[in-house]
Amino acid sequence: MIKARPDNSGFTLIELMIALTILAIVITIGAPSISGFVQEGRIKSGARAVAVSIQTARLKAISGNRRCYLDLAPGSLTPADSFYTIWLDTNGNQTYDTGEVDSTRLALPDTRSGFGGFMLPRGVSFGVGGTSPPSTGPDAGAIPADGVDFGGSDKAWFNSRGEGTAGSVFLTGENGSNYAVTVSNLGAVRTWRWEDNQWK
Repeated sequence: MIKARPDNSGFTLIELMIALTILAIVITIGAPSISGFVQEGRIKSGARAVAVSIQTARLKAISGNRRCYLDLAPGSLTPADSFYTIWLDTNGNQTYDTGEVDSTRLALPDTRSGFGGFMLPRGVSFGVGGTSPPSTGPDAGAIPADGVDFGGSDKAWFNSRGEGTAGSVFLTGENGSNYAVTVSNLGAVRTWRWEDNQWK
């Protein structure tokens, strides 16, 4: 009587090595595109956060009946530090005084040089970059070296009527993408992306 051999349903060593080789090739090919997708998400998130912060400063100015600032270079910091904050000018002297950041009563998750505020996402900075960066902004004006321009200042402000300084903030990512956030003197905010050699 002949006995049947039990069914061996496992993989052979050669089959396993082939499967691992194919997996390694797929990961190697897909890694740069996944990395680029993550980097694009970071700069898009940074631009969105700046736009929301501008709108928040405007609303705080209206509700607080005081001038409110979005400050992209608080204290001794500069836009190169990739940090910004919002403060309410409680005494009306149009300069930052200790405690005015806290007077906004906002949740400011990051701290830099003693200021509560917001850090740009990792790999995102103010300015423009990449292989073919824009030379002018969406309004056809020159792009400042530090990527921030509110009438020659690094601060946007709004008064109790929601009116303020018109200007632009430019952001660049480590993947070479460029975004701009513009605001009109009436507080209208728009986000732009540099694509196909034009702002869209």
